[in-house]
This record gives sequence, C-alpha cells and structure tokens, in this order.
Amino acid sequence: MLEFDPAGLTIADLIGIPYKDKGRSLNGLDCYGLSIAAVLILTGKTLKDVVYENHAADLSNLLAPTLNVKKTTEIKRGNLIEMTFKNELHIGVIINNRQFIHSTYDDGVRINNLRNAPILNIYEVL
Repeated sequence: MLEFDPAGLTIADLIGIPYKDKGRSLNGLDCYGLSIAAVLILTGKTLKDVVYENHAADLSNLLAPTLNVKKTTEIKRGNLIEMTFKNELHIGVIINNRQFIHSTYDDGVRINNLRNAPILNIYEVL
C-alpha cells in the first residue's frame, strides 16, 4: 500500500525518487510501487499492491489470480510493461507511444524510450 496519496501529483513529481526495495513512499519506490502510483496518476485506476519474491517469473503466471490486469498488445498510456533485466522481472508504465516510467536500482525513478525496452508482456489495468 502506498504511504502517500498520488492525487494531485504528476509524473514529473515522481522523477528522481530513489529506488528502495519494497518501497511505497516518496522516500523510495521499487518498480512495482512506482507502477501503482503512475497508473493512478495516468489513468485514475487502482493497481492492486503485491509483494513478489520471485523476480524471475512472468507477472501473469505469478500474480494473475490476484491482480486486476489482463494481457494486451496495446501501447497505451497507463498500461504496464513487463521486462527482464539481469534475469529479474521489472515493471514499468507506459506514458505515451514513445516513453515509459520505471524505478531502477541505480537511478531511481526515471523515464526511458520504449524503443530501448526489452518488453516481454504488456498489461492493461482493469
């Protein structure tokens, strides 16, 4: 559960927040904590919070029974993208047809180009 209310925040307000394992506050966000906030800011939809320990597993196989998401192929604002970096699951949120936001160990919350993202799956939050 987020320890802050994203209402009134923008995506720009999240940039630079440091990475923190299992982070759900403005003092630190992991990639999933950032996704919860970004989805709410971008779409007004609520992404259920989970803590996953198996960072090598596919999101849909691991968490599909508990999450309010469905697989899609659509590059759309607010959709989640699932990637693998260094054999670990990584989640980001699509901002527009060119960019996504995510939280990385080294740089914290940042925006990157979708062209450079090794996308495995895309999910729409229901």
